[in-house]
Amino acid sequence: MMYKVESFIAAAEKHMASDIHLTTDEHPRMRINGKLRTIGGEETVLSGENILNIIQSTQQGSQLERCTKLLQENGSVDYSYEMAMGSKPLRYRCQVYRSMGKFSIAMRRIRYEIPTFEQLNLPHIYETVIKNAEQKGIIIVGGETGSGKSSTLAAMIGYISKRADKHIVTIEDPVEYLFRDAKGLIHQRELGLDFPDYAEALRAVLREDPNIIMVGEMRDAETVHAAIKAAETGHLVLTSLHTATAGWTFSRILNFFKEAEHDAVRLNLSYNLLAIMNQMLLPSEQESVGLIPATEVFINTPAVRQYLKEKEKESQLSDVIKEGHDGMHSFNMSLARLIKEGHIGITQAKAYSHNPQELEMLVKITENR
Repeated sequence: MMYKVESFIAAAEKHMASDIHLTTDEHPRMRINGKLRTIGGEETVLSGENILNIIQSTQQGSQLERCTKLLQENGSVDYSYEMAMGSKPLRYRCQVYRSMGKFSIAMRRIRYEIPTFEQLNLPHIYETVIKNAEQKGIIIVGGETGSGKSSTLAAMIGYISKRADKHIVTIEDPVEYLFRDAKGLIHQRELGLDFPDYAEALRAVLREDPNIIMVGEMRDAETVHAAIKAAETGHLVLTSLHTATAGWTFSRILNFFKEAEHDAVRLNLSYNLLAIMNQMLLPSEQESVGLIPATEVFINTPAVRQYLKEKEKESQLSDVIKEGHDGMHSFNMSLARLIKEGHIGITQAKAYSHNPQELEMLVKITENR
């Protein structure tokens, strides 16, 4: 039996799934409230031909030629897919990739509505950090795959665009959220459709008279250099990085460069980095909530700048965050709050914690207050 992508999207809408996974010779799966579920009966196994047909049906016009070329060269390709279900428009971020020589497709549902910080259940410090549209520097949203980084960046852009008359340029692979009804001017540029590679887009962006630049992901030393240059020349740069904690985010940036360059990069970041905001998503025990973020926030205030600037103090970053000044907080502090609010139990929280023993002590202290 041949299955169509529309059938899986209809099922995903019904179950409010965040992701669809279609793999050759496997049952289709969906991520519902953070958990992967198999859908369909025992006979619902996808053939290679079926997967190929589904992939091609989600690519249109010149997109098909570009994606086919990149898939052959790199073994994977990202792109966006839009369709309508009745009168309802739907948008997905797709990645096609080869696994043991066979094709798979992962489809992430992208909401048309730009989320707010409140809807994402993010702490107030996120709004505080982004509130000043005149500030210059770099804000990094960190987290592992599926941690909600794209949604948080979208909320930041949405917040600014509704309040400030600014020119915002986004550089994305692919474009996910579509911004409309903005007070400012927004140009969204997509890899493959609007520019050939990130390096070229970053070279061009400063000539486009932007106030705010959103780079979907910092991928290499060239991207970091471009972000620092943009910040130094008076721009606000929003970007993301695949890292678990704020300390690891800073280390990861340094690791893009040769060791001889580390001191210069440290100095640059100590003056141009505004904040590192890491997050992870966990299933809430409150049914009406679904997934809830645990967060870790580092704010680069003048008082803590030396922890970025000096190599000897870099290892103390996590201690600075735990002190809790200026809205900073660690993942354990966030997890302890989620326990207190009834979103998660201590056992579940410890499974997500990078330091379960410390979390246990923190919860006891919180309970005794």
